[in-house]
Amino acid sequence: MVAALVAVMLVAAACGGGAGGGGPAGREPAAGVPVEAPEPSSGEELPSAPEPGLPPAGMAEGGGEAVEPAAPDEHGPSVAPAAAGVPAGPPPQPPSIPPEPAAPPEPPEPLPSELPEPAAPPEPPEPLPPELPEPAAPPEPPEAAPPHEPARDDEVQDAVPAPVGERPDVPVMLQFADCERDYLCGTVTVPLDHDDPRGAAVELAVGMVPARDPALRIGYLLVNPGGPGGGMDGFLDFGAGLSNELLGRFDVVGWDPRGVGGSVPSGCRDEARHFHLVDPAPDSAAEQAELDAAARTLAEACVANLGAAVGHIGTMDTVRDMEAIRRALGTETISFLGFSYGTRLGLLYADMFGERLRAAVLDGVVDPSLGGAELAVGQMVGFTRAIEAMFAWCRSDRSCAVTDDPEETYDRLLVRIDAEPMRDSAEQVVLGPARAILAAVMASYSSELWPEFFDGLAAAVNGDGTLLGLLGEFYTDLGDLGAFVSVVCTDGGAADRAELDAFTEALVAVAGDFGRASAVSGLPCEHWPVVAGTLPVGPIAAPDAPPILVVGNRGDNATPYEWAVSVSRQLASGVLVSYDGNDHTSYGLSRCVTAVADEYLVDLVVPSGDVDCPAEG
Repeated sequence: MVAALVAVMLVAAACGGGAGGGGPAGREPAAGVPVEAPEPSSGEELPSAPEPGLPPAGMAEGGGEAVEPAAPDEHGPSVAPAAAGVPAGPPPQPPSIPPEPAAPPEPPEPLPSELPEPAAPPEPPEPLPPELPEPAAPPEPPEAAPPHEPARDDEVQDAVPAPVGERPDVPVMLQFADCERDYLCGTVTVPLDHDDPRGAAVELAVGMVPARDPALRIGYLLVNPGGPGGGMDGFLDFGAGLSNELLGRFDVVGWDPRGVGGSVPSGCRDEARHFHLVDPAPDSAAEQAELDAAARTLAEACVANLGAAVGHIGTMDTVRDMEAIRRALGTETISFLGFSYGTRLGLLYADMFGERLRAAVLDGVVDPSLGGAELAVGQMVGFTRAIEAMFAWCRSDRSCAVTDDPEETYDRLLVRIDAEPMRDSAEQVVLGPARAILAAVMASYSSELWPEFFDGLAAAVNGDGTLLGLLGEFYTDLGDLGAFVSVVCTDGGAADRAELDAFTEALVAVAGDFGRASAVSGLPCEHWPVVAGTLPVGPIAAPDAPPILVVGNRGDNATPYEWAVSVSRQLASGVLVSYDGNDHTSYGLSRCVTAVADEYLVDLVVPSGDVDCPAEG
């Protein structure tokens, strides 16, 4: 049952853990052999299906302080002064939440908590091309406490020809203000439909952690924790899990992608949580009816809340939003660090706007050349390997709380709670099949969670399912699963029952009953109004982009190592950085990986060849 819900979401790597402390030291690369991707048991072509995604990171509240703007320095077209899916400050972090970075310098007085209302842009003489509509210019801020504005190098900006759709004569500046968080807040107005720039507009919530060392500031580093469903909260609060080196040299910018938080919210998070806690492998007509009803309720709630935006919350919309954010920051180029699903955003941005990238690091890579069913199968292989490694650890480590064979113990528990879930004194379910499966999936994201999983398993065997149940529920609370479902269904388009049945059969052929349980991820898409999917499938070369570091963890569950190998070969300038770990993503978990990534992002030092980082205790 270990691989049960792997197709439900890729969880990204980023909300916590990571290198929040001192800068990691590099290590000498060790020789390694790339792992070949396992072949499906059948040579038949897999049916199309909704594509899996990655959920966000944990949310955490925090208090922020305003920071005064810093003058731009000589390192390129930078501007003002100044954080992946499931767990990790860039590494998966339900596992480990990174040490909270030092607070920014104390400002003379707090910045205003509200942003001024942007003014309507002047009417252009001709319709703007659909590629990059120009946002509206904000009015002058109040004199008493002006919001934090990025600096702009007008000479550099004017010297470079503007891409199609840009209006150099209409300066657009994103303003940030204190919002009682550990980061500053702002908004960017973009077209609902980028192909209709004069149509309806929506606002995107954007946040920034100002560079700690303004004198050495390089520019902006745009970051994404993964998802779909991961936003700023619980990510930027922890400095995006970045090293002190990056936090000192960059204004770190994050945002809520469409469907999440303050950017066109899906509004169906509660329904999504309920759906993911229903038995994913029904063995009776009543259980199947309950699952189908939960899927329909979820889809209808998301569609009702999104309204006309339902067809405009896909991955491609978000990629074009990233370009709008860059323009609103007033910078010629931008650096990018993405985890898990965030790597797909980075790949597509590099392909579409490669000349606007200064540098990019992609950690826990999603292979864009694979369709939905292929991704689901590959992901299940990754989860299966990770959970088998977890069971192997328990068998060999005397500290493990389970003394009998751990896999057999887990399977017996699943049979037991399928027949009779464990309940509390109020008759509420504490531990059923869904929570037990999600607990194993959650633990597979980080080896730091393995002891907790087996503590919970041992307790459940003795009649107390509280700990194991909470670990499973933790997975559903890491990010907005309503946004996850909404983006996945819009990306892949509506699916009919025949397609879903074929998808289920394909996964059963690979993983038996476990494959059957994982196939439920596509059920809400049966009720989705977007008929044709909006996400392209195919290899990405990004010929106009600078070198891109592609980081792969050989023990990664949600984004198998084989995907990183494949993507590094697809890219015109890809460099593979491998790590022998047992976690989702690697930045912040491996000193070697962190050092290589930091050196590239800060000094643009590109490794002379692929890098192999050894396991670290």
